[in-house]
Amino acid sequence: MSLNSFSMKERLKKSDAIKAVFDKGVCYKSGLINVYILKRPDVDINKAAFICKKILHQKKSVLRNRIRRILREAYRKTSHCLPAGNDIVIIGTKITKDTLSTEIERELAGVFKKYSKK
Repeated sequence: MSLNSFSMKERLKKSDAIKAVFDKGVCYKSGLINVYILKRPDVDINKAAFICKKILHQKKSVLRNRIRRILREAYRKTSHCLPAGNDIVIIGTKITKDTLSTEIERELAGVFKKYSKK
């Protein structure tokens, strides 16, 4: 498996696990995204979930799916900045259809570096 892959076992799917990240995790707010990170010492890989709210994007599923794809790609490119063993939930809060993926990558890398220094 390559360094920048995002496989199925790296996805955070269960609603209980996502709720635990919201309840017990640390929130980092950026201009376009909010990132919740929960350290899991018993796990050796990072698991991520991507959320795009229906209210923010005029109930258009095409736009929400595009934003989730952009978030997933930005995570895939910047996941090497984060140490292993975390559950991550990334929420696209102020992303529009004109937002570039490089902006999201830059913000996500900044959040991961901030969390790694802590």
